[in-house]
Amino acid sequence: MSEWPLTSFTILAQMAVGGFIVLGFVQVLARSKYDSKTIDRISDPALYALGPIMVLALMASIFHLGDPFHSPNALRNPFTSPLSREIWFGVGFAALGFAYSFVQWKRWFTPKVRQILAGITALWGIGFLWIMSSVYLLRTVPSWNHWTTPAQFFTTAALLGTLAIATAFSAHPYMRNSPIIRLAERIVPRGESEEADDIKASALIRECLNGFGFVTVLLLPLEIIIALFNYGRPAGVNPPVEEFTMAGLVVRLVLLVVGAGLMGMFLIKMTRAQEHNRERILTRSNAVLALVTASYLLVIVSEVIGRFMFYGSMDRIGI
Repeated sequence: MSEWPLTSFTILAQMAVGGFIVLGFVQVLARSKYDSKTIDRISDPALYALGPIMVLALMASIFHLGDPFHSPNALRNPFTSPLSREIWFGVGFAALGFAYSFVQWKRWFTPKVRQILAGITALWGIGFLWIMSSVYLLRTVPSWNHWTTPAQFFTTAALLGTLAIATAFSAHPYMRNSPIIRLAERIVPRGESEEADDIKASALIRECLNGFGFVTVLLLPLEIIIALFNYGRPAGVNPPVEEFTMAGLVVRLVLLVVGAGLMGMFLIKMTRAQEHNRERILTRSNAVLALVTASYLLVIVSEVIGRFMFYGSMDRIGI
């Protein structure tokens, strides 16, 4: 139970960074075919959903310190302490993400300026992921001081970020007119924007879900290889904090394969279907949302198990 704050912080933060970068790819790649108002219509609700995820991550990091009132002490030495750098980069990513979300909500500045701010935020997020992984690259903990640690963190960010945005896009019909969005519009009036065409928005969602399915299927073997390589390494001099049996690894990999497999099934079904059948599939919003959400939740559970195994593998040497 003592590792819940760290597990929650790392997974939620990686999901938020990964989701933001995935939205960046959507913004860039979709502009060759769709106008900005169509892209913003489906991506903005997903963008605003990432904020609470990052806030929860930062709250979890505070509880890891034991006494939340000690949290300011963790910010004092960013030049010498990896932990301080991690917190500074996490707060910086949250601040940049909030700034971008706010100017996007108000439609301040030109789209080009907003894209530059989004690019800076994404680069900061990548730096945040690297700083986060470097915290665990300790010579005194051989099981962590390995390339699999940053590889695992970046792969988790890519996979959970992709599935989080896929879930948000699948829920777009519900999110667009949700009570939360309407309440936010009353509190902070939204900037003027043109209405996007429903047909174009649906087509973009379909293409994005296809792309998300491909990415998920491609990331699956990479996740499995990293997990097997990490678990199969020789034991260190000292025993780990927690002993995990092969059953734990099997459960993690089964959940991962089933979760990613659901997205793969959706992708195959969409690829083989004729154009009119694809439209019919996507009009069943409840079915699509249920499938993508199930995939998302199964992979989250798999990642939580994997992260507990990661923290439990700590085999400290020396004094």
